[in-house]
Amino acid sequence: MHSNFWYFGDKPSCRIPFAKDIPLPTNNNPVEINRSSCPTNSITSDDPVQSNLVVPETNNLCLRVEEGQNLDTENKNRLTALLNENEEIFRLGGEPTPYVKHYMNTGDHPPVASTPYRLSPKKKELLRTEIDKLLANDVIEECELPFAAPVVLVPKPNGDIRLCIDYRKLNAITIPDKYPLPLMDTLLHDAKSTAFMSTLDLKTGYHQIEVNPDDKDKTVFVCPFGTFRYKRMPFGLKNAPATFQRLMDQFRSGLPTVNILVYLHDIIVLSETFEQHIQDLKMVFDRLRKFKLCVNREKCKFACAHVKYLGLWITPKGIEVDQDKVAAIQNIPCPRNVKQLQSFLQTCSWYRKFIPNFSDIAIPLSNLTKKNIVWKWNEQEQQAFQTLKQSLVIPPVLRQVDPTKPFIIRTDASGYALGAVLLQGDSPADERPIEYASRLLSSAEKN
Repeated sequence: MHSNFWYFGDKPSCRIPFAKDIPLPTNNNPVEINRSSCPTNSITSDDPVQSNLVVPETNNLCLRVEEGQNLDTENKNRLTALLNENEEIFRLGGEPTPYVKHYMNTGDHPPVASTPYRLSPKKKELLRTEIDKLLANDVIEECELPFAAPVVLVPKPNGDIRLCIDYRKLNAITIPDKYPLPLMDTLLHDAKSTAFMSTLDLKTGYHQIEVNPDDKDKTVFVCPFGTFRYKRMPFGLKNAPATFQRLMDQFRSGLPTVNILVYLHDIIVLSETFEQHIQDLKMVFDRLRKFKLCVNREKCKFACAHVKYLGLWITPKGIEVDQDKVAAIQNIPCPRNVKQLQSFLQTCSWYRKFIPNFSDIAIPLSNLTKKNIVWKWNEQEQQAFQTLKQSLVIPPVLRQVDPTKPFIIRTDASGYALGAVLLQGDSPADERPIEYASRLLSSAEKN
């Protein structure tokens, strides 16, 4: 019952406006409602339901507590009204975007196939539900073809599952698409904190792109319920990120006056004033509608002073680590083998730009991952392990690059590692790090 309309689960296209001032019945006579006063876009319950109509993904487009905290009531209502005016972009379904298709060039290689993986009864139920959903949304279709790849169920943070396909054999024979993805560090520094920031996440973004009809047969997957092929681009394909980024770069190029950054399905809109932010969001919504792209309201944040983008927080102070991720690192137990240690180092390495002399601190741990090294976890390794974890408890806030200010580079070196920090500031007291960097010396450099 949002936007003053009734919605019906069995007829998603049907919406009836709330009636006002309905007269009460008298003398057991029925009340007649004047339908001519209804908005022209209302649909009566007798109208037929058309196929491929979008289904509301959320029943509440109102601002959440963390959104628009710096806005007064009037401006909050304006932003809420804007969301409701564009409710169709928050729905799942409809036709794929007409602006790009996914191609898979495998040359003259014959079809590749694999046997299905075994699944527990519980996972079979989840798979059946997911397949029914994909069939209903016209994402997949049944088929009988020589290609076949096994199914992999990947859990999502919200408890749902994502159906992925093990396309390793197909990817091995696919000619790579060289279209580049943006550098994440560059995007983070370009995402300078402004008074109003909004992030948008495309809902099942890959499924909004059509697979080239001649390549659909290559996407076949096999499971206990039969064989199916994708009509929309699935997860797991070698060139899927390149196709998606090509689409989003085309999307962004039509918004030259909007401060917008895009990395795959993650979009951030930055504006200095609320009036500008409203205009920017209108243009972004219009562009989404033109490209027939829908967004996930649950993951969107509107008109915030600090937002999470690409795994880090953009705040008025600069770039900060995600404390939830840091808390998870703090709970990692001491590794018992090389595989666990490599996993820990890879996790910490994502935040190495926040940690001074990361390579120097981690050298006892890095040495244990080398070939032909006997595993020994002593006090030196334990201290390095704890120091890395402690460095993330209160990490420095990184300043985003200001091209109008001079840069300062400070370096350090030891017999086995190099370290550096890039800083900016108007005075020594104002200096703040932009990024830390470090690496171990090679064997030749140590001589």
